[in-house]
Amino acid sequence: MDELVRKRQNPAHQLTPKGRAIEEESFRIVDEEAGPHGFSPWEWPIVRRMIHATADFEYKDLTRFRPGAVEAGLEALKGGARILVDARMIACGLNPERLRIFGNEVVELLSHPEVVARAQTTGGTRAETAVAYAEEKGLLQGAIVGVGNAPTFLLALVEAIRRGARPALVLGMPVGFVNVAEAKRALMEAPVPWIVTEGRKGGSTLVVAALHALIRLAADGGVDTSRTLRGG
Repeated sequence: MDELVRKRQNPAHQLTPKGRAIEEESFRIVDEEAGPHGFSPWEWPIVRRMIHATADFEYKDLTRFRPGAVEAGLEALKGGARILVDARMIACGLNPERLRIFGNEVVELLSHPEVVARAQTTGGTRAETAVAYAEEKGLLQGAIVGVGNAPTFLLALVEAIRRGARPALVLGMPVGFVNVAEAKRALMEAPVPWIVTEGRKGGSTLVVAALHALIRLAADGGVDTSRTLRGG
């Protein structure tokens, strides 16, 4: 199939010629201004889209990948894995047409009535309670987990992983000042595939950008996910 026709029919790409032209020119500018980097051909499209979404080139230096993380994420997306997120903003930011390519359901539990009631009873955060609920219901197994807001969500997730939960991929990108860097460091020691923005910087926008980049890679068949995955 002609490349232009394929992109026009693929909802992972902008659907109008003008939209595609603007996006591709933006990516060209990011590539040019970013200069040399040490990311693999499969990692860079994710970092590039994160920079594109924020106009912040610091993410070139802050973004870390566990070896095999991209491959694990693509395999999970293609298999229809659920996407569990810590903020409604992430769920709202994900393009429904792109999610329909592989049938990935987005799950946000912080507003779930049972989670809210439990948090009010125990005095814990809704983020911590949401992870506990997801672990009880088996929702963490094989899921892609996107954390762009709450470090308590990420810390609780790491504890769940230590107890045996195995998400397919964790995007650890919370933003803030309390326990943010610590939560990310804890994730980077966990035996699961992860993509992390080091330090205090992060946010829901970055998780959305990373997920859209992964969906586009998966839809384009850009990575041979049949090869052995290097992630834990």
